[in-house]
Amino acid sequence: MLSFRLKSCLKVALCTVAFAGFSPPAVAAGLMSACEAEIAANCGDVSSGRGRISACLYAHGGKLSGACKTEVETITNSRAIKRNVPAGILSLQGSEYEAGLREACTSDANRLCSGVTTGKGRILSCLYSRSNKVSKSCAAEAKMVLDQLK
Repeated sequence: MLSFRLKSCLKVALCTVAFAGFSPPAVAAGLMSACEAEIAANCGDVSSGRGRISACLYAHGGKLSGACKTEVETITNSRAIKRNVPAGILSLQGSEYEAGLREACTSDANRLCSGVTTGKGRILSCLYSRSNKVSKSCAAEAKMVLDQLK
């Protein structure tokens, strides 16, 4: 069973969601160019849009080239993203929300993200990148948590 820390996981997932609406096209173009090989190798089954490619790349962080890693870090550390992450994300670890998400999403993590190294929010980023493939229960639980934190 894969485990993941929601303190950093949800922060990263929300960052990737925010990326879709707040990053200039030039930033996205830089990511797509610098990470072309990594996208082909690790994210070929991921639908583009809403930051899913950047989430997939973040999930595979240990496999990124220097230029690609720099582009992914630029996106996840931008001020626009940090302004749009709910403050409650930082206090999720050990909360009732963490247990609910873990219960609802562990089987999806095992099925969709088995090749992803755990830690630093990589599992939840992987799940977000493949959000069109997660179970209804996982998607519903994640939506409920995000709605509570707004």
